[in-house]
Amino acid sequence: MSEAALGQLIDCQTTLIEALDGNDPAALEAAIADFARAVENVRAISAWHETPEIAQHLLHALQLADAARARVNYLADRNRRSIERLIGLAGGDPSASAYSRGGRLTP
Repeated sequence: MSEAALGQLIDCQTTLIEALDGNDPAALEAAIADFARAVENVRAISAWHETPEIAQHLLHALQLADAARARVNYLADRNRRSIERLIGLAGGDPSASAYSRGGRLTP
């Protein structure tokens, strides 16, 4: 059971990474939903039996999680830079924060 759940998690992570690399919002949303279900399935396992295969699957899952995290950080940075360029083109100060300390959007 636990090995199958980890296999499903790894498959969903791979699909999520492919969706992050792609340009299809619907595929990304579907991959996120599938990944969330796979995570819940792994969390639901109450008795883990440590075997070399499971340890190997866990290590691979952690590597995929790191790869997905790097892609999300890259995409977030790319969006931030695009917003800063748009602010500059509109005559604003791109170095100014978009949000005030109170969390309200500043003009």
